[in-house]
Amino acid sequence: MKSKKYRRMADEKCTYKQFLMLYPYADKGVQEDLVLRLKDQPRPAKLCGKDVPQDLNALSYGTLDDIRSAADAKDIVGECAKILLGIEPDQLFDEDVNDVFGFLNFVTKELERINKLFASIKVNYSKEEIAAGIKTLDFGSFGVLDWYAKRMGITNQNEVREVAWVRIYRCMYNDAMSNNYERKLSQQYMKKK
Repeated sequence: MKSKKYRRMADEKCTYKQFLMLYPYADKGVQEDLVLRLKDQPRPAKLCGKDVPQDLNALSYGTLDDIRSAADAKDIVGECAKILLGIEPDQLFDEDVNDVFGFLNFVTKELERINKLFASIKVNYSKEEIAAGIKTLDFGSFGVLDWYAKRMGITNQNEVREVAWVRIYRCMYNDAMSNNYERKLSQQYMKKK
């Protein structure tokens, strides 16, 4: 088959199924060109008749965690569509390939934005704390659920999965700022002594 036929996949109406069937047979250069074009596709308003949200701010922490875990799935876009929109992965096959990749691009950018927010919350550990291994006390997602449950007096961590991630982030941010302040204040008192 001619390379021109494959180059048209990103320009003309092409279903996701057609893309998946033809992509492996395209030349490597054509594949790279297609992927570059599809990486620029915007968020579609709808996918399989379901509204695609403007952002992921309304998600619960549990749903956010599920989407993060979808990155390890064999069919990432299918898992994300199932989690966010309630769409079965095989329903995507008849959708425009540009819309499917636009959805994937949207989810990827939103996850990057949210992950940066969580990564920006830093407690300034002392040399002694680092030497003692405080950084090994990062227990991942369960650690966040457990911390928030303790903070709010919730006995069942599964209930925390239903809390909006924005609320949990804000509590973590507030606690980090308070901890940093208390550490600085303590250092100031130590210097005076």
